[in-house]
Amino acid sequence: MDKEKFISTLSIAYFMIGFVFTIAFAIYYRWPLLSFLSPGFFSVILTWPLQIIGFTGDLWIYGLAGKPI
Repeated sequence: MDKEKFISTLSIAYFMIGFVFTIAFAIYYRWPLLSFLSPGFFSVILTWPLQIIGFTGDLWIYGLAGKPI
């Protein structure tokens, strides 16, 4: 496998995992339906490894009911 193809595959996998995580993140925190157009949505996609730390903590404390804001 070429180095370029490997990096491309790795980038696509990172983005896909981030997208799925961000959908769960948006549902859990009760974001509005059109939040996928906001910069915050894309920042969660790109920084999902850092976001998962706080998300799992909130999930552990508040359960599936979601964090009250």
